[in-house]
Amino acid sequence: MTPNEGLAKAKRILEEGGVVGLPTETVYGLAARIDMPSAIKRIFTTKERPFFDPLIVHVASIEQAKKVTAYWGPASQALAEQFWPGPLTLILPRDPSVNSMITSGLDSVGIRMPNHPLALALIEEVGVPLAAPSANKFGRTSPTSPSHVRLEFKEENVFVLDGGECQIGIESTVLLVRHRPDKVELSILRRGHVLRSEIERVLTDGSFKFEFIDIVDKRESPGHMKHHYMPPIPLIVCRSQDRTEPDILNEVNQKLALLPDEIENVKIQKPAGGIRSCQKLTLSADPVLAAREFYSKLRESAERGADCILFYQEPEHRGERWDSLFDRINKAASLIIG
Repeated sequence: MTPNEGLAKAKRILEEGGVVGLPTETVYGLAARIDMPSAIKRIFTTKERPFFDPLIVHVASIEQAKKVTAYWGPASQALAEQFWPGPLTLILPRDPSVNSMITSGLDSVGIRMPNHPLALALIEEVGVPLAAPSANKFGRTSPTSPSHVRLEFKEENVFVLDGGECQIGIESTVLLVRHRPDKVELSILRRGHVLRSEIERVLTDGSFKFEFIDIVDKRESPGHMKHHYMPPIPLIVCRSQDRTEPDILNEVNQKLALLPDEIENVKIQKPAGGIRSCQKLTLSADPVLAAREFYSKLRESAERGADCILFYQEPEHRGERWDSLFDRINKAASLIIG
């Protein structure tokens, strides 16, 4: 199927109230039109996603973004001009026209412009923004290729607009923006490829008075739960490089048994017969490359027949980019041990 044929089919499915796999530079999304309540509901039911977890609205232009927020503001304009299209989601006041299912009943809405030609072309063809969380079952590993989406929704037979492998590999930075009379208040609700230092630089260069607020209610962000992005077998993060595998397995089996079967609607993987073997997960030393390959390697590791995946956190895993990736690694982990 050619890209144009794929676009035409995806547009037709969306206009009929269906959902499609949407390629972006971060991860693949499960997209529906924002002006069809039944289609929005289908996102939640297809993903088995609880309605308390808000969706991101994807736009093809700043003008489209302005129509879904009650207040845009000069700081939003500066950030969008710098980082869009790209992996930055702005949390802004919701326009009353935006369906409350998208925002989980909140007065704010997440908006971003994806940096992928097929995603932008589809939004432009459809003529309205698309709501799109990651294209995986709720709480599970995000997809970074068309095959991941097809496998995840094999029974649902979801059509995937094939845009190749995702270039960034982890979800967007989510930034809450509040325009106050005397300054702009900002909170990073989810770390991602766009870093706090880069956001600060743009606002400083634009002569904005701003302040970062670190203690906020993260319910306004997608994927805010303690556990998310989890593979089908336990991921164990070990922060000590000196421990042997038998020693680790002994502690893991003891601690896994004490965990509840479910936390915040996310099922915790606990092999019935206990954990007897581990598959080691190794990522590139460059955090940009490591982020690009993380979800794919997590899926590959889970398919190799071991009872769990073991990842060692190394001393060199430091800095803003590693922090963004470890936001995903730690949430994907069933256990983090010393």
